[in-house]
Amino acid sequence: MKQFFLLAITLFVLSFTQNTNAQGMVDSESFGAGVQYNSLFYGLSAKYNFTEVHSGELVVGGGNYGFAGSFNSFTITGRYLYNFKVEDNYRIYGFGQLGYWTLKYDYSAFGVNYDDSYNSISYGAGAGIEYAFDGLEQLGFNAEIGYGGGSFEDGLGYSGIIFGVGAHYYFSF
Repeated sequence: MKQFFLLAITLFVLSFTQNTNAQGMVDSESFGAGVQYNSLFYGLSAKYNFTEVHSGELVVGGGNYGFAGSFNSFTITGRYLYNFKVEDNYRIYGFGQLGYWTLKYDYSAFGVNYDDSYNSISYGAGAGIEYAFDGLEQLGFNAEIGYGGGSFEDGLGYSGIIFGVGAHYYFSF
């Protein structure tokens, strides 16, 4: 067990001391793992930079629906990012997103023995900036704004301005 912890600590330290010329988040063919949150959904995120211009992201998590009571949600959202400007420690990008969301609601908290579930296809588009501090080029922090929405199968729709933030650690190959 002690050897496992020593190996884990060594790999962690080496991940920060690898190639000092690495650009981290702006490298083409780099993979980023982290978290993403915006006003409609949140979750674990995986980003891949296909080139310096084209990136993809997958976010798996939950939704921010604003319902009171007991509910469970699941979201999976795919995003395409077009990088307009790429520098050593930041990039400005536009994004488009499409997702599938579910919501299971338990009304028993209100004294009624009833539960229900809803599904939705979501969409969105916007722009953002991702920034890495000097010396931490592999850790990117992003902020974004856009417009998003969708509708549940019962006809209840939602749309509006979305704000988002995230953090990703990039591995270069």
